Amino acid sequence: MRLAVPLAIAVLAATLLAGCGGSSSSSGGSTQTGSGTPPKAETSTGPIGASAKSCDTHAVDIEGLRAVNISCGQARQVMYGWQREGSCSPAPGTSRTSCLTRSYRCLGARTDRGIAVSCARAGESIAFIAKRR
Repeated sequence: MRLAVPLAIAVLAATLLAGCGGSSSSSGGSTQTGSGTPPKAETSTGPIGASAKSCDTHAVDIEGLRAVNISCGQARQVMYGWQREGSCSPAPGTSRTSCLTRSYRCLGARTDRGIAVSCARAGESIAFIAKRR
């Protein structure tokens, strides 16, 4: 079990980093848009092809629910599963946790705002903050 938590964190971090890369190739010249205005800066909320969105939590003790390639309704179900699953909350005196809920691997870390939680399975992920009580 001790190896499972760092391994799960490493896999989640690698997955997130793989989707956050950018192109660093350059042809040495500048690209013109034709209108004389500079191109707009890209803003990305997920990997190319991902469907990332903010969702209403419908919960007073959860904030910032984000879903990637999953509907908001399904994201809320995973969030509710995390809340109900006793093994998902960090034990007293610990700062990190991991658990499995609704076939999603969830990792949590204590922060000043509460517990930052990321849950993922192949091609889908959600994130939220469980507020301090």
